[in-house]
Amino acid sequence: MFNIIPQPVSILTNSDRKGFTLHAGTIISPYSFSEDFVKFVRKNFNKKICLHEDTGEEKSIILTLDESFEYDEGYTLKCENRRVYINAKTETGLFYGLQTLKQMLLQKEGKLPYTEITDYPRFSYRGFMLDCGRYFYPVEDVKKIVDLMALHKLNVLHWHLTEDQGWRVEIKKYPLLTVKGSMRSHTNFNHKAHGGYYTQEEIKDIVAYCHERKIKVIPEYDIPGHSVAAISCYPYLSCLDRDLEVATHWGVKHDILCAGKESTYKFVYDVLDELIELFPDKIIHIGGDEAVKMRWEHCPHCQKAIKDNNLRDEDHLQMFFMAKVNDYLKEKGYSSIMWNYDKVENADTLNPDIAWDICGMGDETDLVKNELNRGRKLINTKCYPYYFDFPYGWNTLKMVCEDDGALTDNDEETWGIEAQMWTEYVPNMKRLEFLTFPRLGAMAENAWAERGYPSFSTFLHKAPTYCNLLDAYNVNYAPLKKACPSFFYKHASSLWFKRRVFHWQGLHNLIDDAKAVKEAEKIKADIIKNGKS
Repeated sequence: MFNIIPQPVSILTNSDRKGFTLHAGTIISPYSFSEDFVKFVRKNFNKKICLHEDTGEEKSIILTLDESFEYDEGYTLKCENRRVYINAKTETGLFYGLQTLKQMLLQKEGKLPYTEITDYPRFSYRGFMLDCGRYFYPVEDVKKIVDLMALHKLNVLHWHLTEDQGWRVEIKKYPLLTVKGSMRSHTNFNHKAHGGYYTQEEIKDIVAYCHERKIKVIPEYDIPGHSVAAISCYPYLSCLDRDLEVATHWGVKHDILCAGKESTYKFVYDVLDELIELFPDKIIHIGGDEAVKMRWEHCPHCQKAIKDNNLRDEDHLQMFFMAKVNDYLKEKGYSSIMWNYDKVENADTLNPDIAWDICGMGDETDLVKNELNRGRKLINTKCYPYYFDFPYGWNTLKMVCEDDGALTDNDEETWGIEAQMWTEYVPNMKRLEFLTFPRLGAMAENAWAERGYPSFSTFLHKAPTYCNLLDAYNVNYAPLKKACPSFFYKHASSLWFKRRVFHWQGLHNLIDDAKAVKEAEKIKADIIKNGKS
């Protein structure tokens, strides 16, 4: 029997019938993604195999499109009479069949018994969020993450590219965003500068790399909060035209985009126009989280916008802001996603065609029910257990295995699942891989396999062969004794992680808030004075 992750819908073997063995003359059907499979075989098996692609009749691994197959991303795989047959409705299904074949060959050292597999995903959205705003990850690191996503049959890269601590995407109309906004002077308590950004050509290259691996790319342009890096470059974007530097500490910032100035909307739309040219998958994530309204409460522009548009308050103003951005994207043929808004009375005013990442830490049952009734698409990105930046003491491997995946009892009411990798405390690939794996294997099972997979015991049974697969990709995964922590390690890792409370700049925020109120009062006085003159 094979230990495949994620678990196929059905798998049958028969040792009494002829199967398949890799050999010197092994030939695979030529597809755009076959080269990736060939490289895997050449790396992990005897180099004499010399696997190659060919269009002739003597193929050993035969990939065939079959429009009669029911599932767009599904496939069938059969090993018999010294050949492997993979059939699917789409090239995506064929690609996923090859990912399964990789694991089978590795487990059986290239010698496969007669096998029949039928497979298709539980959820259509299976994502991984990579935060490159806090720490910049070079192109090759991003591509390795994409390769590992593909191996796990994930199909969405949610790429977090703008933050208080760094702007990572080249916008040609606003060059300061990368000239200045991509670099911070230091990080928290150290004295080392950090920066980096992706040119538009690099982004196009990464997007093409993802598409070859059947992965869509959803960029996140986080607004109106998490915008200090942008404001540091163009102060007019803030309520008070404040002269700020790119943020150096973690935590929620109180300076956000002004929702009462037309110049803010022009900037937002200009940035979206360039993102649309770079990311053709028709979805953009527009953030919407942790937008502290302190500046808006004192901003004459925002207060005027509230009055002119008959809005209730600053929370309602944010819904107005997000709706305008969503409407702009709709005009361009794009849809949008944002982080869920936890105040139902304000969410009721927000377009139901904006999909939500459900990411709260508490019980979102009522919120989920309300938004489903309004027709909103929902993605399961719950902090517990899908925030993989959290230590294993907070989100154990067992917790990931035992999460059902769906937000309700009806799978059809959940668009999909997405693992989150925020990088405040994840400065490099070594740390990212340690935190992500083996948890991503369990998350992939929740997203792909039928309801009930994996049980914790089932996943532990698969773990040795899964770790061999990760070794083949040179992954720095966490050993099981840390992914399933003891009482001591669980609490030690929790204490280490709680050090973030010292990084939120609480005293600085209090002083700065008082300063901002005075600045706002001065602006109001000037407006009154100019109005009278």
